[in-house]
Amino acid sequence: MVAFACDPKEDIDPTVEAAQNIKFSQLMPTTAYATATSIMVSPNEKYMIFFGAHKPFYSKDGGQTVEELFVSGNADNIPINISNDGLFVYGGGVYDLDNIRSGSAAIHYATGVTDSGKLVYIQNDGANGKTFFIDDNGTYVSTGVRLEIGEEFYLGTWGEKMGFFDWRNRIIAEFDVSTQTYTQTTLTDMNYSRIYGPGNSRNKVKTAYSYGYFAYAKEGGVIIVTPEKEIRYYDYPEDYRIWQNTEGGMKLYKDHAYVNIFDRWGVPKMHVTTGDSVEPVDHGFAVCHVGETVYTQGFIENGDRFRGGIIKTENGREEYLPLDMGYQYPSGYMFGKTYVIGNYAYAEDKVFDKNSGTYATSPTGEITSILHDGGRTIAYTETGTYTTTNGRDWNLESTNPPAPELVAKGADGIYHALTVEIKVYVSPGTQARTYSADLKAYTSGNGIDWTEVSGSATNHLGYGPRLISSDGTVYTVDTNAGSIGSAKLSEDYGVTWQGILQGRNLIKDEPLPEGFKTSQFELSSGKFVSIVFEFGGEMGISVCNSSTGGCTEQVLEVSFDAADMYTHDEEITLTANDEFVFNTLGGIYISSPLK
Repeated sequence: MVAFACDPKEDIDPTVEAAQNIKFSQLMPTTAYATATSIMVSPNEKYMIFFGAHKPFYSKDGGQTVEELFVSGNADNIPINISNDGLFVYGGGVYDLDNIRSGSAAIHYATGVTDSGKLVYIQNDGANGKTFFIDDNGTYVSTGVRLEIGEEFYLGTWGEKMGFFDWRNRIIAEFDVSTQTYTQTTLTDMNYSRIYGPGNSRNKVKTAYSYGYFAYAKEGGVIIVTPEKEIRYYDYPEDYRIWQNTEGGMKLYKDHAYVNIFDRWGVPKMHVTTGDSVEPVDHGFAVCHVGETVYTQGFIENGDRFRGGIIKTENGREEYLPLDMGYQYPSGYMFGKTYVIGNYAYAEDKVFDKNSGTYATSPTGEITSILHDGGRTIAYTETGTYTTTNGRDWNLESTNPPAPELVAKGADGIYHALTVEIKVYVSPGTQARTYSADLKAYTSGNGIDWTEVSGSATNHLGYGPRLISSDGTVYTVDTNAGSIGSAKLSEDYGVTWQGILQGRNLIKDEPLPEGFKTSQFELSSGKFVSIVFEFGGEMGISVCNSSTGGCTEQVLEVSFDAADMYTHDEEITLTANDEFVFNTLGGIYISSPLK
């Protein structure tokens, strides 16, 4: 810690002294996270393959540990059957999860593998045409059984059977590997026009096979054929019968067909056929059944993970698999801006209970900004304005916009706010980006119902202001590349603005006062604070007597990993107790109070 020199007889400002002795503690750690867009599990639940961030990963201990799987091509959303001894077929190659070679080189070739590990290959057998061959100690032996439809209609292996669906000719077929028998049925009664959409286009139709069940999906619904050849028709809910549906694929487990379909406004929602209807489900498209056990990608309420992970549901009990694939969070950060209110921390759409160490879905949704207003906290969100006195129980006060980014309460009891909408212009020639902010000023008598100040709408270069002070000061700087020190200053809560250029007030035609400095935070004591991070991770902190100057500067060594914090200081927030909350690579840290 580097402290400033002072006369030991001189009284030290208590806020400056608190800043000198500031401490940091971890509030929320980063949590294990393995995102999945597709999940495949062996029947004995020992082996697993899942695709996350468009990369395949595998586990051979039931999801306890995970490693990256190197196969050529992108097999995301392509169903892969894994045998009980860890064999799977991809792109015609056979791979062994127990003996992964350099680059996951294939150890054999096959069309499919059964649950018990029997390898099957379909190849031309002279006059007999396409014929099923079964591997016998590394050599394929012909069964003499012929495939009567095109090999391109192969849908995968479940149990000891291979499934085929020639949907254009309404033909389903199975090859039982254990008995070496082939059965084929033409579904003359199947009526594609019973469900919405023209269908019968390769881009629109999806088919699937599972344990004797076959499924056909198009724009408006799903058709399922049972092992008894009963044909069931399922219409999507009316708002979901649109042209783009089924393009995302379909997963089938017996009579449960999962489809990630869009409504007429383009919002996707996972649905599943169940009983006689199509019902929405909460989890994503990554789903895998093994008997009565279900594997999905999702979030467990009151669990120990922020973003969720791969969930195993058995006998109605949900638990995260412990695997963590070292997921890299966007820009290196996981939580984003975090607001701490009492014993609760709000980040994105989640709330963290500091006492229990668990995460739940926030009742407010994602918070845009907050205002600590005496004994209550006001939260401005996309869904409305909420208030709380304890950080846990919320009252919805209003559903009317705006949800302002900056809010302050003036000495006269009037609430003032600014909305900040960032605009980006990309040069068609150089692709250089120029940022600007659209601002609008509002006033309110209660901090909930807002009236726009006529004539206050304006646009300024840069990312917009960071603070609206209780005395009306707002300051915004042009942060674009090549800017020449231009800024804008408001002394009336963003209603009118004064131009600043290279340290000179253009409206008043005078230089800025000596020691002029604006801050990022206003403490409950009336002091003002700015925090910046150096490239090396040191934290510079300024404690100021006013919103425009009278500052004491110091540089501190922090106790957390501050790498890249110099590009993320806009994510720092302030609590009602004058503590600072930092979003770091190692989780969320909170400081001791500056009071």
